[in-house]
Amino acid sequence: MDWHEGYVDGIDYLADYFREQSPAHLNFACALAGVEPVPLERAFNAFELGCGQGLTSAILAASNPHGRFYAADFNPAQITAAQALAGQARLDNVQWLENSFAELAAGAVALPPLDFITMHGVYSWVNQENRRHIVRFIQRYLKPGGVVYVSYNALPGCSGILPLQRLLLEHTSLQAGGPSRQLAQAARHVAQLREAGAAYFADNDSAALRRHLKGLQEDTPESRRYQAHEYLNRGWDALYHADVARDLADARLEYVSSADMCWGLAERYLTPPQRALLEAQALPALRETVRDVLMNTAFRRDIFVRGTRRMHPLRQADWLGRCRLALSAVREHAVLSLNLPIGAVELEATLFEPMLDALAEGPRSLSELAQLPALRGKSVLEVARLASLLVDSEQVSVCPPPAAGGDGGDGGAAAGRLNAVLARHACEDSRYRALAAPLLGGGVKTPLLQRLVHGALHALGAGAEAGQLVAHVCRSLAQQEQAVQRDGSEPASADERRREVDTAVRAILALRLPVWRQLGVLTTNHKGT
Repeated sequence: MDWHEGYVDGIDYLADYFREQSPAHLNFACALAGVEPVPLERAFNAFELGCGQGLTSAILAASNPHGRFYAADFNPAQITAAQALAGQARLDNVQWLENSFAELAAGAVALPPLDFITMHGVYSWVNQENRRHIVRFIQRYLKPGGVVYVSYNALPGCSGILPLQRLLLEHTSLQAGGPSRQLAQAARHVAQLREAGAAYFADNDSAALRRHLKGLQEDTPESRRYQAHEYLNRGWDALYHADVARDLADARLEYVSSADMCWGLAERYLTPPQRALLEAQALPALRETVRDVLMNTAFRRDIFVRGTRRMHPLRQADWLGRCRLALSAVREHAVLSLNLPIGAVELEATLFEPMLDALAEGPRSLSELAQLPALRGKSVLEVARLASLLVDSEQVSVCPPPAAGGDGGDGGAAAGRLNAVLARHACEDSRYRALAAPLLGGGVKTPLLQRLVHGALHALGAGAEAGQLVAHVCRSLAQQEQAVQRDGSEPASADERRREVDTAVRAILALRLPVWRQLGVLTTNHKGT
């Protein structure tokens, strides 16, 4: 058997941050669903299966200094990169493991009982044998009351994608060259089939297929890396929630909630007759199957717990009331028209604008938000459900208890060291696409230009003038051969290019820096423009 067991190799996975793996985010989803979360005020153990280049686990370790993190991947090149990143940041609470799922399930590594086990982009991208190994690993190491997060391509929404994935896999397996070149050739072949009027494409006009076809047209190194890991695995599958739930039941897990908390607000996306059909299902597996049929779900982010303990309503209200939220977006850029997994959602300005205004002044507990005049009369649970829509839109983030995150304990020192390393990388390449935010016990996804400004601030110091920062960013863009675009086109001259960069850098300094300081992403005080 090949050592990679049918999983695509020869191309590194994207170094992204997935906040759904954050203990604070998972705890909030559990409490919102009325299930007792894992206490984060004490030390805890978390494990990431299939960690890729390790950015998520590195950020979580840096932002949760009293947690112990373990992360495994079968690919030695990716583990080497993760070890180098953590080593440069001197993170001493994360351990990287180059092990297969079979080895981990068999107990090849000495591990403590685990509070959290998470996996993103793994479960439906490996074969059935490896899914059994994952279940045995969970059964062996997860604590009672422990939380599991698993994302996967879901049915029925992914049914129309199966032929496309098979076509790409067969085409690339017969072509010479590396995965990027093979995918470029396969994408051209798909375009030719569509132009020729292939019935599969003509008869299948699902939103999921349109989204995948649009992504396939993107011909950049980053997009090809994503596509390689999305499509070129021989274990690739799409799964029904009921089958995943039955698999994980062998490890004594119960389904609790989606990490996309908007799924719990059926009144936002189902008609009254649809809600009646959903609410009539008493059995969780059938209820989620009905929900997926109603929504034609193509991707799920599920949370399971081993030994669920239901919270008394008073306990739930107390826990949620003490939970803090922080604005992770620029207030001036916040939007109320959201594109969520449940579809397009329009938030009521009278309710949500006051929440955003309050959070722009600093982190607030849900009890404090419930005292806003616009929200008086609503329970803490109702306010939490409203706030979950802002969390799902990634404009607001959940904070761990003060003693648990990187803003306590080491004062954010570990996160500061990691961000300094990420800043150096940003000036050289575009690999790492997030920064640690100790206030959140996690991180924030960060676009390239923002990362370059962050890198320039670290390289030049807090006393740097805006013009110096602009020059540094321009050099980094040129070194990385990154285009500068506005309205889909690149400036015609070098002077126009620099003016575009200058405008963007000054906007980041004016608007983004206050957010970074509040979240602990940046601790130095730049003197401004």
